[in-house]
Amino acid sequence: MADIDFADRLEFHADNDVMEVDFRNMTFKVSDDVHKVYDEVERQLKSRGKKWFFLVNYHQCKIMSEAWIAFAHRGKIVNIGYSLGSARFAAGSETGDEILERSREEKFDPNLFSSRKEALDYLAGLRSNIPESEFEDRLKPSLPDDLATFTDRIAFHEEMQVMEVDFSNISFATSSVVNRVYDEITDQIAQTRKNWYFIVNYANTEILPEAWYTWSERGKKLNQEFSLGTVRFDPREETRQKILKRARADEFNPNLVANREDALKRVDEMKQQ
Repeated sequence: MADIDFADRLEFHADNDVMEVDFRNMTFKVSDDVHKVYDEVERQLKSRGKKWFFLVNYHQCKIMSEAWIAFAHRGKIVNIGYSLGSARFAAGSETGDEILERSREEKFDPNLFSSRKEALDYLAGLRSNIPESEFEDRLKPSLPDDLATFTDRIAFHEEMQVMEVDFSNISFATSSVVNRVYDEITDQIAQTRKNWYFIVNYANTEILPEAWYTWSERGKKLNQEFSLGTVRFDPREETRQKILKRARADEFNPNLVANREDALKRVDEMKQQ
């Protein structure tokens, strides 16, 4: 993708609470192209501190196979955090078909329209269905991967010598997200001046390819410095296979179990060894 100032392709319409995104004539060849664009989208959304209705122009937009995973996951994260509803328009047949396929897999409404007017009319309908008494509350962002929220996902159980980390329902799309999370975990453990048995909740956790190297290195370093033993529970199958692959390559015991109860039992077994 040629260098462009993507900041000029975002427009915020305060009168109808619409953020308009212009992907016209853009080609996303690799994941780095996706991250450059979505980093700017997230930067501008965070600076405004509220949710919007998303209006996305896909005219002559192409998303190559190497970029689709990152495109889908970054879009998902932005929508969860900042969208009151999305409408996409003018997508060509190839991109439109892929969006439809992704929508079936991820169980979301693709909301594909032929024209900008049709898309705006749809968003206006969504807006009219929200009672005025509820609208201000609906505008508040919800950011599951935000560091301020993540601090509450770390718990220390003194009586069991266990540190519990909750990664459930988080998508780690970039190395920067991984580093923010592991910086917080490291800081909290360092403050205890102790080593701990780790149990980690992986329910519905997603780790994108772009984040796996950083994830692996930060996890390895954390375990070497502070862990008396680590147990991971309830990963989705894709994540489970990746953890097993990393375990074989780095020669560590993945200690994967089905649920939290089994994780605590495995910790008790470690203490007996």
